[in-house]
Amino acid sequence: MKRLITIVLLLAATLTTVAQNYPSEWKKYTSDAYFHDIEDGTNKQEALDLARTNLARQIQVKVNEVSQMDKLAVNGKTSILYQSTKTLSTDLDMNLSETKSYFSDDEGKYYVIAYINKENACNFYENEVKMLINNTSSAITTADNYINTGFKSKAKTELQNALAMFDNAAKPFFWLNVFGYDTYQLQQFLDRANGNLQVVKQKLADLEYGTTYCVVGDADLFGQRYAKLMNEVKGELSASGCNFVDDAAKSDYVITIKAKAREYNTFQGAYFTYVDAAISIDKKATGQRIYEDEISVKGSHTLGYIEAARDGYKRISKEITKLLKENIKL
Repeated sequence: MKRLITIVLLLAATLTTVAQNYPSEWKKYTSDAYFHDIEDGTNKQEALDLARTNLARQIQVKVNEVSQMDKLAVNGKTSILYQSTKTLSTDLDMNLSETKSYFSDDEGKYYVIAYINKENACNFYENEVKMLINNTSSAITTADNYINTGFKSKAKTELQNALAMFDNAAKPFFWLNVFGYDTYQLQQFLDRANGNLQVVKQKLADLEYGTTYCVVGDADLFGQRYAKLMNEVKGELSASGCNFVDDAAKSDYVITIKAKAREYNTFQGAYFTYVDAAISIDKKATGQRIYEDEISVKGSHTLGYIEAARDGYKRISKEITKLLKENIKL
């Protein structure tokens, strides 16, 4: 029994002696503020490789712990940004690790340490989170400005770019958890990021149909309403990507067309008319009239003034469509 006690005491003394052989300043790396692993050997590179491997294993244990906790989370907001943590469990980013080495002349071997400063790691990922929140907040503000001035297509592009920023949003939040970031502050960041994500998604849903237009006015064919003009104009613009609504109050732009046919003359059995049209485009958001013009197109037919006027309307619809395409925001 005494011999066993003696062996144990000698072993303890030996371990104490070994521990004292690496620099005393390494002591701080063995605190809870670091993930670390210390190895020794006659081959420096082999010892370093082993230290890095064991350090990675330590972090893997923590990753698995955090991943398991996440699986049990019932907070829907949390799951939005943690949804890709399964892929992170094998994505051990060792770029934040550092190493130091020391050669013991007495023992003729190397002591090496691989470590990660948890605070520095948290600062790194905290900056990524702040950048995500700031960039998406800025994108939302820019999109709102576009919407308020009638440029919904630009707003949609801005929001789609913001949505793409969330593709890798899980990573920094997850690693902050792994490296022991303050739980309350992490939740605050998470709520802000998720809030921005929901705003972006909602605004994109609202912008599903892009910029909208409403066509109002009338077309007169010698006392009768000629509805075909409006339908032809809307048909041509729709083919170019325009979206129309019936309620002017819900549109981004109001296109007003007021047209009227008038008799001109007859010549060698043909009837000639003119169709006069006043066209204007108003931006609803600002009340600004962005375009206004008047055009006249000549029509002809052998069957009479009505057919001549219809020919004039057919011709003028193409001219009106051309002018609108040049002056509206497709």
